[in-house]
Amino acid sequence: MKTSRVSKREGEYARPDRGERVKVTVALEVERVSLDRSVDRLRLAGRIVEASDEDVGKAGTHSLLVSPGQEITIKKERWTSTDTLILDSSTKSASRFLLVALDRREAGVGLLSGAHLTIVTTLDSGASGKGGSGKEVDIQPYFRDVLDILKTTWREGDKICVGGPGNTKLILDTLIRRDPVLGKSSVVIEGFDLSGSDGVRSMVKSEAFRKVAHDSALVEVQEAVEEAVRRISRGEKRIAYTLTRVREAAQAGAVETCMVSDDIFSPKVDEDEVVSLLNLVEEKGGRVFLCDSSLETGKQVSSLGGVVALLRYDLRA
Repeated sequence: MKTSRVSKREGEYARPDRGERVKVTVALEVERVSLDRSVDRLRLAGRIVEASDEDVGKAGTHSLLVSPGQEITIKKERWTSTDTLILDSSTKSASRFLLVALDRREAGVGLLSGAHLTIVTTLDSGASGKGGSGKEVDIQPYFRDVLDILKTTWREGDKICVGGPGNTKLILDTLIRRDPVLGKSSVVIEGFDLSGSDGVRSMVKSEAFRKVAHDSALVEVQEAVEEAVRRISRGEKRIAYTLTRVREAAQAGAVETCMVSDDIFSPKVDEDEVVSLLNLVEEKGGRVFLCDSSLETGKQVSSLGGVVALLRYDLRA
């Protein structure tokens, strides 16, 4: 994997606390694996077995931070069917949506990858609302800025969803469709009147967006959480929540779908225990979804102890 490391300069007048950061490619024999709290990155630490820079190779150990979308090569002496299943399932949920919620004054741009939403940026057009100076502000640069952000973030296969109050969304949709890079990847989302980052978060809950993204991981998670809430409210037995109860259900092979909120990875919880549980669910043929705690579905899962599972049958039957 490509990474960087500080290379200390040697010489009579070189400062011992200064060094140059150089880009290198390293291969590690991984000894420790940990997740950060937001689950945006995976930390790998271990012994360097190969390095493109000889000085780095002499260092002995190194740690890597792996983020979603980053390419790494994995080599294992024993490759299990569970390993293959996890990798295959991750490629199936890789659909991405660029979300834009805007009016004439502000725009929010978000990236939905799988079931995780990231607010990319917010932009201000400089145009005042009612009761302003009365001067007409040229907002064409505002639209160009939004387009530039989209072109920087967009990759082949992404769908751009544009929404917000008024007709401003229609203007942006037309500009996107005329753009030679973005092409005809845009769709207008109707049914809500928010802009900015709040508008982006609102968009993923709208019925219009769910129709566009009907086969996405997020919509699957939303439907699964809604089903979990229904079963709890009706007093059904084919449901389990909290780490202890879901573990019992997983050991019995009863878990059909498991939703985990990303904030379950807190200092009070053993990461290895959580990862072991999720691997067990998949080994027994269940599906696992990681929920973004900044979204409504993730908040609902968090309120149920951070993990909730739909069961194939009643364990107490």
